[in-house]
Amino acid sequence: MQRWVPPYAHVVHILALVVAAVTLASPFGSAEASAIFDEPGGLTVEISVEVSGTFSAVLVRPFSSYEELPPTALVSREDGRWSGYVVVPTAEDWSIVFDAIAPDGGEVRSDTSTLTELGVDPVVISAPPVAPVGRDGIGAGRFWLFGGIVLALGALGALAWWTFGAAATEPDVSIGQANQLGIDVGQPSSGQPPEGGVGGPSDAT
Repeated sequence: MQRWVPPYAHVVHILALVVAAVTLASPFGSAEASAIFDEPGGLTVEISVEVSGTFSAVLVRPFSSYEELPPTALVSREDGRWSGYVVVPTAEDWSIVFDAIAPDGGEVRSDTSTLTELGVDPVVISAPPVAPVGRDGIGAGRFWLFGGIVLALGALGALAWWTFGAAATEPDVSIGQANQLGIDVGQPSSGQPPEGGVGGPSDAT
């Protein structure tokens, strides 16, 4: 049994590809992309962009709101287009910019586009990239918890300084001041027995 195919289906497919292509500001022209492989290791996308003028290299830079991937160098084609394969870690709608590098080192950056704007099937793309677990920074609850711990440690440090530091800096009381206050202060031994012998003061006869 032959499967029914709607008339002009191939034309609709071609029109979809044309509509999906994005025209960037000069020196860039039309840019487009299509998904090649969707594997656990990442999504492989074929990207091409039209560039007018003399440039020694064209780079494509995928990025999201939390991460920028390493740039990928595109290959120059005979028709003035640069193309290549880019691997993004997730099947999400990554943002894309192109950098055209001039022979003197100058750089021209394109407008930002997304993979779906460049023509990747939205069925393949789930949503804009979401930060993986562990990259979302410190949440509000954990921020207050860490703040409380820091304050508690500071209070303990102040208490320790007040307890031990004040005692260490307390001034010494001289023997004369002690005698005036009626405090018995032991004298260091001179090595000689006290007057009157060891047994105590001598009896007067």
